[in-house]
Amino acid sequence: MTSQVDIVWNNSDRNGSRQQDVYRLTNIGASVIDTHLVIVVRGLSDEIELQNASGKASDGDPYHLRVFLPDGALIPNQSLIPTLCFRRRPGSPPVSHSVTLLSGQGNP
Repeated sequence: MTSQVDIVWNNSDRNGSRQQDVYRLTNIGASVIDTHLVIVVRGLSDEIELQNASGKASDGDPYHLRVFLPDGALIPNQSLIPTLCFRRRPGSPPVSHSVTLLSGQGNP
């Protein structure tokens, strides 16, 4: 899935213990993506929570966020702007993570 979607970090907004990371996901493939996507966030410290997570991936490690596509599809060159919302515990390290995508069908 990741090879058909370009993932670009746009910006972060930090306010005390909270941080919002905004991404742009663009369909760079020649075909329509017609399934929702799962954003997998890896490498988070145990002291950082992804507040808008839908759950955990089947391997138990990364959190994920389901992104439902507008009108059920993402046509070539169309973009989405999802936001990941984090909360840090006092004294925790800065938010650091990587992002990948999976098809949203079934359980990731």
